[in-house]
Formats: sequence, C-alpha cells, structure tokens
Amino acid sequence: MRTIAARSARTRGPKLGRPAGSFTQNRRFEALRRALEKAPAGLTIEELAVTLKMTSRSVRRYLREFDNKGEDGAGLLEFVETRKGGPLRWRIKPGERGRAVSLRRAQAYAVLATRRVFEVLRGSALYDEADLALAQIAKVAQTPFRASGKAEISGEQHLEDRFLFVQPPARSYASRGEDLDELFRAVADLRVLRYRPRVRPGEPRAERVPFHPYAMVVHQGAIHVLGARATGARASAEVDVLPLESMTDIRTSETEHFELPPTFDASQYVQGDFGVARPARARFIVEFEARVADEVKSKRIHPQQRIATAPDGRVRMSLPLVDPRAAIAFVLSWGDAARVVEPPELVNEIGTILSRAASRYP
Repeated sequence: MRTIAARSARTRGPKLGRPAGSFTQNRRFEALRRALEKAPAGLTIEELAVTLKMTSRSVRRYLREFDNKGEDGAGLLEFVETRKGGPLRWRIKPGERGRAVSLRRAQAYAVLATRRVFEVLRGSALYDEADLALAQIAKVAQTPFRASGKAEISGEQHLEDRFLFVQPPARSYASRGEDLDELFRAVADLRVLRYRPRVRPGEPRAERVPFHPYAMVVHQGAIHVLGARATGARASAEVDVLPLESMTDIRTSETEHFELPPTFDASQYVQGDFGVARPARARFIVEFEARVADEVKSKRIHPQQRIATAPDGRVRMSLPLVDPRAAIAFVLSWGDAARVVEPPELVNEIGTILSRAASRYP
C-alpha cells in the first residue's frame, strides 16, 4: 500500500524540469508572459512554477529576464503582498499592460521586412522611436533556441537581410524632422496646427493657415496630410489633400483641439497608383492590346477599377479620373500597348503629348 501511495503521489501535479520534446527557452518565456497577462492580480512564484512546470529557481530567472524588457531600465513587473508576511504575488505593472506584445519568430521577421517603409521619416523623433522598436523586434527574431521543429524558424540564418519589403525611393525629409514630429503629434492628439504655405523665391512670406489635420498618409515615398482649413472654431466641410512639401513652419497648438468628423475615412483618399487625392465621380477608359492582357488583369491599379475582355483578347479598364496628370502618366507607361477611349479631353491631351514627342525623333 505504501508503494502504491508513493507512486500515486509522484504522478500527481506537474513534472518539473525541462519537458521532453521541442520545448525551447523561448517558448517557456512566452508561456510565462501569457500566464502573467491572464492574471492581472499576479501570481506567486509557486503558482507560476506549477503552471509552467518549472522549478522556482527557473521561474525567478525568467521573471528577471521579463522584467528587464522595460523601457529605460524601469522594469515591466512589480510585486504585491498576498498578506502581511505572506508570499509575494508578481504581476505586470498596470501601466505596462497592453504595451507588451508577444511575437513569434515568423511574426517578428514579417514586421522587420517592412522597416524600410520608415525611411521617409528619417530625421524625426518618430523615426527614432520606430527604429528603436524594430531593434527590439530584431532581438526577438535572433534569439537562439535549442530545438528546432517544423513550427520554428531559425534565428541564426540572417533572414532579416533576405526577407524584404521594398518601397519606392522615399523623398528626403531629413531637414524637416521638427515639422514631421509636430505634424504627427497634431494628427495623433487631434490638435489644431498652423502652417505657412510654401511660396516661390521672391514672393512675400505667406500668412499662417489654421488647419485641422485628420490623417497623415505616406504614399510612394511622399507624405501627404488630409484635413480641413479652419475659421475660428469651425472647419471647412471640404477635405484638403496637402503634400508636406507645400507646408512650412508647422506649429501645433498646446490648447486647441478639434473633433474628427464621424464620416471621415482616410482610405477614400488613397487612390491606388494614382496617389492621394479626393474621390472623383469622373472615370476614364483605357484599351489594352491582347499581348499585355494577362499583365493588365493581374494588376490592382485602383480599388474601384473595372475590367472587361473582348473576344479577340483586348482588355478595357475603367478607372476613376482622380488626377489627369497621374492618368496620363499611367497610360504613357504602357507605350503603344494602351489607348485612351474616353473622355475626349484626355484623348486629345495624350494625342498632343505624343505628337510633340514624335516630333523630336525625325
């Protein structure tokens, strides 16, 4: 009976030590984080040891590692007494809850692949913050691990240099870091800002314009601001789309705020390959030769594009005419494989451009 009782006691409760199989240190750390996030009131070291199937000594080591991930050395964790003289209960600081994000290795590499997107912000404090976050994510991706299963990706093969999301070349705003930070703060906190419109050399300095910045959009390596001019406490009902190049000397108000219009939707102003512009009802139609039909049908030029295929293989595409200059550049990029069908004004404009170009090649 004593042998049976002893055997039963040994099988009760979690088995301590490293579990069999591909249980890596990184997985243990993630298990600790999940356990703490699920228990806002905190857990004692003994409770964590049972939950994670670790020794108390290992729990303390992982707690120290987790705590060191706080900013400026402040730490992410704190402890509270369960009762006077009783065991301590460890928990994530209330102010840090929701700020700690768990990333698996594949997720970390996916985020790192987009790091070149932030080059357009270089020179601003916002860029520095993004760069710091990406450096911390890189540490997650490169953390060594013992075992490797099908679900794990190695952190030792420099994938961060081989999995890239390449943006078009970004414009340089390095000399306008202060303006970028002011603009971002105004957009984030719904603060009124004032700017001076850029003028040509020799023209008098422009007066400041009060502006309600609704959104900040980076498109094709350039920054655009969506918002409305303000008169007193009221803003225009019409949304303006301003390139950052047209705005100078940006200053954010410390006291004036505005309300975002409930119907505002920034995505309505992102016009695919045609840039950032107000929505347009007018459309234009382009006909493509059959030899480029597959390429045309595989492209997503605009969210509202429509495509029709003729029996002989030719393709017609209908697109919103949000910016005639962008439409002309799009059509000309296809060379002699594309022809504008309508509207007549666009047909005539492109015909004139091609005639002038042909006159240069006798």
